[in-house]
Amino acid sequence: MREASILVIGAGIGGLTAAIALRRRGFRVSMIERDPDWSVYGVGIIQQSNVIRAMHVLGILEDYLDAGVGFDHVDIFAPDGRRLARVPSPKLVPEHPANVGIGRRALQSVLARRAREAGATVRLGIEATRLDDDGHGVSVQFSDGSIARYDLVIGADGLYSTTRGMLFSNARQPELTGQGVWR
Repeated sequence: MREASILVIGAGIGGLTAAIALRRRGFRVSMIERDPDWSVYGVGIIQQSNVIRAMHVLGILEDYLDAGVGFDHVDIFAPDGRRLARVPSPKLVPEHPANVGIGRRALQSVLARRAREAGATVRLGIEATRLDDDGHGVSVQFSDGSIARYDLVIGADGLYSTTRGMLFSNARQPELTGQGVWR
């Protein structure tokens, strides 16, 4: 299966990261993304040591760090400005920060560039409309009417995944639990 052909549905953070990892292992990778503009929410995210280690393993750590801001601890302050605590974070990659704050657009840019440099192909504005797995591979029909065959298909198309819906039509849909996060 070393020369396997893999389709990744969804070219966000998860899909792009999978594409980079798979290309590093010699697989042929095609990606599709339904958003023709490949737009990204402009919010920032904090990523901990396990992500820094993953970026290191993928061989893209320096580009990733250049696009973000590293830090090794979190300071907690009172409303009057007094520092109440400093919480250190463990480093999983020596000589590099324990955490990184990075904008999603910056992260997407690094991952998209590196996935393409690795040889993954990306088609925008297209969706998989049908998946037929015969046990030896998967035939995929696309929204433009084309059909292609792959050894493996990865669904990385997010919370409201249409891939999951095609494969598991009776699966429960995500629902709000009432919990929220603000930073």
